[in-house]
Amino acid sequence: MPIKIELFNRYQLRTHPNDSSLLLLPAIEIRPVPNPHFPHIFRINIFVTGVPEDLAAAMQSAYKSVNFGTNKLLQLTTPQRLRQSDCRWNEPLPTGVNCNLQVTIEYFESGATGDPLLSISKQISAECNIWTYPIKEYSLKNPLMSFTDSVINSFKSTTPQTLPDEEVKLDVETVKQVDQQPEINYPGWFAIDFGTSNSTVTLYDPKVIVTPHSLPSEQELRLRDRLSTWLTQRPVDNIAGVTQDAWAQEWQKFLIEVSKNVQGDSNVNLRNLNGEQFLEAIRQIEIALSKRLPWFRRAASKRLNQIYHEVFRVPPLEWQSLISVELDKDRRLSEIASELEVIGLEPFLPTNDPLKVKVSLGEQAKQHRLDAIRQGEGIESRFLHSPKRYFGQERSFQISLNGKEASIPVNKLLQAAYAQLIELTEKYRQRSGKCSQGKFYRTVVTYPTIASPFVRREIEQLVKQLDIEDVQMAYDEAVSVAIFFLWREFGGDLNLGIESFKTRCRRDGDKWWQNVMVLDIGGGTTDLALIRLSLEEINPFEPGEDRGDGGRYYKLTPKLLGSSGHLQLGGELITLRLFLLLKAAIADCLLTAIVDETLPKDILKVQPEELSDRFLQNGKFQPGSLLACVDNEVREGEAYKEALNDAEKVLPTRWKSAPSRAQTFYTLWEHAEAAKLTLGQKRQTLDTPVFILDGQKISELLLHNDITLPTSTSDRLSVTLTVEQFEKAVAPVVREAVGIAQGLIENAFKNQSLNPGNSPETVDWLILSGKTCNLEIVERELYRVFSKSDYFLWNEERVTFEPEYTKLATSAGACFAEKLRQLSFSPQKAKDLLKKGANQLYIDVKNLFYFLPCSFVREVIGGSPDPIFHAGQELYQLQATDAIAKYRSRWMGMQLTNNIRRQDFENMKLQLWGSYNGDILMKKLGMNEEDFKNHIQVQFEINQKLDIDLLLSRGKPHYLIPVNIPCLDAAQAIGTQTVISDQGEVVCDIAVNVAESANVFKTDAHTVLFSSNQNQDLHTFRYNEADTQIQGLGLIAELPPFPASGKHTFYFQFRHPESNKWELIGELPQPEIQSEYPCKYYVSLNKQGILRIHPFEVPYWTSTNPECLKIEGCVYRDSLQAQSNNVETERDPFCGLH
Repeated sequence: MPIKIELFNRYQLRTHPNDSSLLLLPAIEIRPVPNPHFPHIFRINIFVTGVPEDLAAAMQSAYKSVNFGTNKLLQLTTPQRLRQSDCRWNEPLPTGVNCNLQVTIEYFESGATGDPLLSISKQISAECNIWTYPIKEYSLKNPLMSFTDSVINSFKSTTPQTLPDEEVKLDVETVKQVDQQPEINYPGWFAIDFGTSNSTVTLYDPKVIVTPHSLPSEQELRLRDRLSTWLTQRPVDNIAGVTQDAWAQEWQKFLIEVSKNVQGDSNVNLRNLNGEQFLEAIRQIEIALSKRLPWFRRAASKRLNQIYHEVFRVPPLEWQSLISVELDKDRRLSEIASELEVIGLEPFLPTNDPLKVKVSLGEQAKQHRLDAIRQGEGIESRFLHSPKRYFGQERSFQISLNGKEASIPVNKLLQAAYAQLIELTEKYRQRSGKCSQGKFYRTVVTYPTIASPFVRREIEQLVKQLDIEDVQMAYDEAVSVAIFFLWREFGGDLNLGIESFKTRCRRDGDKWWQNVMVLDIGGGTTDLALIRLSLEEINPFEPGEDRGDGGRYYKLTPKLLGSSGHLQLGGELITLRLFLLLKAAIADCLLTAIVDETLPKDILKVQPEELSDRFLQNGKFQPGSLLACVDNEVREGEAYKEALNDAEKVLPTRWKSAPSRAQTFYTLWEHAEAAKLTLGQKRQTLDTPVFILDGQKISELLLHNDITLPTSTSDRLSVTLTVEQFEKAVAPVVREAVGIAQGLIENAFKNQSLNPGNSPETVDWLILSGKTCNLEIVERELYRVFSKSDYFLWNEERVTFEPEYTKLATSAGACFAEKLRQLSFSPQKAKDLLKKGANQLYIDVKNLFYFLPCSFVREVIGGSPDPIFHAGQELYQLQATDAIAKYRSRWMGMQLTNNIRRQDFENMKLQLWGSYNGDILMKKLGMNEEDFKNHIQVQFEINQKLDIDLLLSRGKPHYLIPVNIPCLDAAQAIGTQTVISDQGEVVCDIAVNVAESANVFKTDAHTVLFSSNQNQDLHTFRYNEADTQIQGLGLIAELPPFPASGKHTFYFQFRHPESNKWELIGELPQPEIQSEYPCKYYVSLNKQGILRIHPFEVPYWTSTNPECLKIEGCVYRDSLQAQSNNVETERDPFCGLH
């Protein structure tokens, strides 16, 4: 069978960014092409030739050729990367390098027994051109390339001393053509999930497409591991009447039967099998199992089904060309801590220059911080636990590095963190040797669900400044998680996955749907999304058309019913509450030891009389009193504050103004993290864990504050936290997160039936994400709340939590969603695949942007806030030039101060979203307050990004009616000069869908657009004709959907008790438009009876000058001033005040 050599065709030579003498060379990877038999390698030869020769020789020395000989052939069963040494080049990297790397492999194929067929030798080769750019300007005085003497001498021996002029010119032209070649763009993209605690990046790279001949590699690896463990452990169940000897005999017979048909020996080693061999082994396991006794077969089958269930839900990243980027190269991890260290500072560069500050992320930054603390250095000037928690704040950090100082805004530190993640992604791409080349063009950036438009715009702009042309901000963190787990539901097989998904849905004809709640409690934030997933079958075939093998085309439409979250509600808030509890417990323990005379009175830096009287009795500390004020669910009031202040006197950790206390803070923080893991873990036994902080660790904390405890004394000290104390500390955080989920569900489902089957709405699937969801108290609180809910049918099988994917889910989901958006195609184009029996699935990701996820209200004096937009409102494309979905509110009165607040559900704390200062506008227009409020009105416009604009008008807005579009003269058909009176009365009813209504024998199915039975609000129309603008009056009505003919036919009818006759006016076609999003159609009718159809909203008469508001009806657009998200000190663990 053949061998595949993975090697770039062309590779630009470069040096290591941190070591200019180390050359980065292309990696060579060899892999067997899938086949039951693996090849045997005889010899691998690697040669590097070209110019400069000494550089080629240096690169040649890094690669090692190898000859295995016929006696020690290498059987290639898995992909292998060929070893290469470091290549050192102690001179500047030459320009114009042109070398050729050639890899040749000689091998023998395997026979039926797996032995090499030595009679037939085979060979495969691959080449890579290694190059650098030549210098840009060429002249005879400045040669094209600067070569070493050895290279020049080699030219002298093989090339004439002088070249004809034609050759020189040709050479120069060739070089210029190469130099002018445009830089290619990377054909894929990457998704960044920059978290408060940890970050991940997922790369989509279309270079390697894996053909699904077997299981996806990730699933096969998991299946091999689980089956091997199962066969090795040979588990037994408690079955009445079955002895241990009987189990042992059955296992022995079962394994002998399997091994006989798989490997021909007594051992079953699945770890050495791949591809079809492995699948054959599974088949033999099932066959052998069918021959065993019923009790053994039932027990084994149950375990096998559990293994299969787990395996089929391993997301097949490789099949989708998705790569989880290894960000932490040293620890081989795709997840990296978001803690950063400033490693580069250029104070003299402009503030908006991305090169002004450079940072590193991860474990190295953490270790450097700990080193700095141990050496007594200030950490606030170089380290930041995560800038994400402060983003959007008007806040700067005073950075000091190597004698350089600068005040750096927090958003620039966040930009530097994104730059570092992009750099780590680029390094992985080059290091892996299996990715496409080219400059990064597109990235997908996730963000907290509750993040304001201000934060979203800032992130987008900061990443664009890093030379990323296309920054997609379409997917928040909760929606990204939902997309990931939806994809995971389908497993590796689309055909089986769709059928499996349908069984867990409710059905209405050819439509299936389910409601999904995503609850993502991460390290710093909580994000929630409520989504309806609707699956429908679309038939692209004409009646009677050949369907071939009958593949089906499905469309899955996710609809966002609501979203919410909190920017300071997560695992770190839980740790902070444990930190304060532990601090109070240690302080109480030490003060108690003084009362008991275990410790000398003067060993601490605080005397009892310095404490609050609340904790003293007869001048002595009252044991347990300080801890009792902190060991509560509700932590507020003077007693709580005094307890924390007195605990600080005993164990100082507030390092904001005293950097030397930072080491105590971070050491105690690590103990609090350990307590959270110990006390919060899901328990497999009835034993209740406790967390004990012994005297030695307490002594280490005090030693940071120059307090030394005698060893004999410290051995008698300890602090114990119980599960009960843990749950009292963290319960408010968990209840708040689950309460947001409960409010979101009830707000979406109460008092309405939203689903297609008109049945009561419930949540069908709960997806939990974020590491905090792994705490047992979270699971209990979810059950307590939702098992009693009318909107949630509790089913443990439909509660999904996978700790393995808690962090990867966000970036992988966003990356996969963007792939669906970029690579989708229509049902008609899928016919050939459908005829071959392959099911196709299209996920309409864009539908997520068609509905508002939350409500917005305006603050008013007294009473409830004034609603502006409601959650679930459908968004539309309002203008032909829009590339985003929007919605407009009704026209409303104008306030001097307009405060707009976000409301995710009733009774929640409203979030200030933005404000508009009408007072400034009033003064600019020279109006007094009474005139301003009486004459200026406002309409709010919101888009899918939740940006809000204001449309302002003096009085009712005027509409700009285009005159160059098709129209009908209704007045001529009706036989009157005017159709509308000055009072807004229409002389007769005008309707559409009249003929369609008659065809189905319904007399009331038509749509009356303009009724003569009621007075309607007249609008002022303006028409641009030549250089003049004509005014008139008219009406506007929304049209129903167009019939199949693509035309609306208009009829009129006079209201007469003896006649119900409809008479024809004429027909107008549906305008030919291109729209990114759903849009509405309107019809206008002027006083003279002219009917016109308008796609999108009928445009206003507008101006970009606010002075236009002095003119009646002119509309001026302005933006709401978005508000940044507030950071509460009480919830900020690393502010230095705890």
